[in-house]
Amino acid sequence: MASERLPISSMMTGASPVAPESLAQRRQRNADYQSIFEHATVGLYRSSPDGTVLRANPALVAMNGYESEAQMIEDLRINGNAWYVSPTRRREFQEAMAANDSVKEFVSEVYRMHTRERIWVSENAWTIRDENGTALFYEGVVEDITSRVKAQAELAKARVAAEAASEAKSTFLAVMSHELRSPLNAIIGFSEIISRRLYGDSDPRYFDYAEDIRVSGSQLLALIEDILDLSKIGAGHMHLREAIVDTPSIAIGTVRLFAASAQKAGLHLSASFPEGYPALNADAVRLKQVMTNLVANAIKFTPAGGDVAIGGQETEDGLCFWVSDTGCGMTKEEAVRVLEPFVQIEDNMTRSRGGTGLGLPISKDLVELHGGRLTIDSEKGKGTRVLVWLPRTRIVE
Repeated sequence: MASERLPISSMMTGASPVAPESLAQRRQRNADYQSIFEHATVGLYRSSPDGTVLRANPALVAMNGYESEAQMIEDLRINGNAWYVSPTRRREFQEAMAANDSVKEFVSEVYRMHTRERIWVSENAWTIRDENGTALFYEGVVEDITSRVKAQAELAKARVAAEAASEAKSTFLAVMSHELRSPLNAIIGFSEIISRRLYGDSDPRYFDYAEDIRVSGSQLLALIEDILDLSKIGAGHMHLREAIVDTPSIAIGTVRLFAASAQKAGLHLSASFPEGYPALNADAVRLKQVMTNLVANAIKFTPAGGDVAIGGQETEDGLCFWVSDTGCGMTKEEAVRVLEPFVQIEDNMTRSRGGTGLGLPISKDLVELHGGRLTIDSEKGKGTRVLVWLPRTRIVE
């Protein structure tokens, strides 16, 4: 009895011969593939190598803002397939496909073709070739990852903010350690000299040392008050005590307060306001604090022979006053940075004068508590003018 010869593959595997696929089975398989194509939640497509879309499943159609596959293909045929936001991205995609016959996680910013809204997608694609190796189609899977990209951007932004906060904390500690140590060392050192009577019982130098202790203590108190003010403003616990305020009178008082300092620095300090400058409803103590901070800064950074002036005027929107100087000035970038707490512009004058960098940020916050704004007009080497703008609602009619 002759034995029946089996296919080699069946003989090797012990499997039964594979029966030819029936027409019904082929139809069922095609129906299964069509169901997967229609119901997939990610975009599926087939395109020609030049980018012409030949097939697109409902998810990709909806992703691009169309109602049907036919509408999408016809619109792209007429108007072109300008999908990628970057003009070089399609070429990069085609080069990657030519080199590897596929791409994985090809992330790009694209347009929703119908609405031109920008989104982010990730593509996995492959090349379909004929028996001669000629590329016939590109097929691929497209996933909308816009929410993921936005989340990553927010995470990166939060990371930058955290790093900035950490840097600010380090700067704060460095500045505070220096600013606290200097007057404390003076207080401790001079106190020891006096308490131990190192120069005898009645040396006149003790009186000078006592004055140095007083000045150092005042510096510490001012520093602590600045930190407390900044903390209260940041926590929303700073409240204004409003009354009728005469700004020119505050300016005259500020000139008197700094007259000796200006004279010692070789500066001309003055105040000039127009007649009829209106009174304000404001917190007199806080406005005086603002003007004092601005004049102190101007004197600190103006070389001998320069001018520091306080002025003001009424405008259509309200009132403004300013402190101007002929000092070292700042660039636009520096003028923005000095409004941040503990920031100082590094130059020889800054290093020699010291300070915590709190005066301008506190002044800005106090002005904003009044509903106003503080701006800086400055040019490197030509001086600075810090302007305080207050709304017309603050004017006493």
